[in-house]
Amino acid sequence: MSNKNPNTSKIVELARQKSIDTEKRVFSTIKSLIKNKKVINYNTVSQESNVSKSFLYNNEGIRRKINMLRNEQANLKKVINHKPNTSEKSKDVIIESLKFKIEHLEKENKELKEALKDKYSEFYKNL
Repeated sequence: MSNKNPNTSKIVELARQKSIDTEKRVFSTIKSLIKNKKVINYNTVSQESNVSKSFLYNNEGIRRKINMLRNEQANLKKVINHKPNTSEKSKDVIIESLKFKIEHLEKENKELKEALKDKYSEFYKNL
């Protein structure tokens, strides 16, 4: 005989508590990723906290937090990779040194071509 009115309140309460514990674990993982200056995205958070990506996507608070941190990190990368402004004088020095280097390499290239040409002519004479 089956129970017409099963008491599932305890199961529902345990599932809710498990979800809350998992959520706390995810936020703790996010904090440690921030502290260790690691990349924050769904994949890294999922792997570090041992939860599924679907859990992260389905939880609105976690999803909002990850998206916000991901956007912040993208903006920081843009700023970090930005080269500082150089003065006109330093640019001129760099240009001159590069011009000198180009001239030197062109001269060396020409000498090597001549040496190769001489070796080829010597090789064909010996045939």
